[in-house]
Amino acid sequence: MELSVHASSASSAMPFSFCSASHQHQRGLSMVEFTVIGPLITLLGLAILQYGMVYFARNQMHHAAFMAARAGSMQHADLSLVRRAYAQAMVPLYGGGTNADQLAAALAKANGDVDANVRITLQNPTRESFADWHDDRLAGSNPNGKRVIPNSGQAFKGAAIGSASGQSIQDANLIKLQITHGYLPTIPLVRSLYAAYLAVQDPGTDTFASQLIAAGRIPMVSQITLQMQSDAFEQDPVSLPGAGNNGRPVDPAAPPTNSPPDCPAAGCTSVTPGTGTGSGGGVDCTDAHCPVRDCPVATRTTLPADVLFAFGSSNLSAAGMASLDALVVYARDAGVSAINVLGYTDQIGSDRINQALS
Repeated sequence: MELSVHASSASSAMPFSFCSASHQHQRGLSMVEFTVIGPLITLLGLAILQYGMVYFARNQMHHAAFMAARAGSMQHADLSLVRRAYAQAMVPLYGGGTNADQLAAALAKANGDVDANVRITLQNPTRESFADWHDDRLAGSNPNGKRVIPNSGQAFKGAAIGSASGQSIQDANLIKLQITHGYLPTIPLVRSLYAAYLAVQDPGTDTFASQLIAAGRIPMVSQITLQMQSDAFEQDPVSLPGAGNNGRPVDPAAPPTNSPPDCPAAGCTSVTPGTGTGSGGGVDCTDAHCPVRDCPVATRTTLPADVLFAFGSSNLSAAGMASLDALVVYARDAGVSAINVLGYTDQIGSDRINQALS
């Protein structure tokens, strides 16, 4: 019995000495592995962090592009107002804030970055759009004294195609923006990798994008198209001849349409030729002598409040007066017989202030 116990003790002592040496060897290998893998894991973590920041910035830029196009659609495609709206929508990316001072500081940073590292191109309406669809009667409403594309009554205008633009007037009433924003990565080491990669991939065809890359920034492009909600004022539009034979567009002809009913709206009168029947009195007539149908159709025109009035004010601005003058010209020429005016105050102010403004 004693020998058995002694042998067992001796045999257990030898493996103990061997395991201790093995653990030391494994710790040495672990240090070597960590020295090799650790920096790679750190770099991967930094890359994931930077990618998350880029993703957030990209979403904010898309939102800002939409707000910029919205401002342009409501304010005559004015690029200065488009740029201002874009900067305001980018405030959260520059720190945001919980009070007026913090928001003002973030807006100042956004304005500085937008002025230096953002390019906004108005891709539509083009120079050819204005050549085809300008309205001389509205030229006086443009403070620049240039051409104006009318916006009102789009649903009741034909589908003719302009010879220079290859567009219908409805196409010319789309605002299309391309916004290139140079985003600056901030994570150490990763931003250097971004810059090196983009420099290698840069084809050099866009000078502005190449300048952004040389400054260590990532060119991010947003494109957005919205329906115009105001007359488009010409500034310095791009030239883009319509698609077709080397810029000479071909009219594809109007799509097939169904004939409208005799009386699409209440209060209209019509006479069916040669039948002695009709809602207008039942008198037989020929096509040359039939009375003109009187079918009033309601149209809606929206005038943006930020053009008509300054914030918190009920006094008409100069731009608002010009917009109203243009609306009066249109209403007179279109033979408008009745006008219903609807207005809304801002959702920001108190009920007492908004009631006074109303």
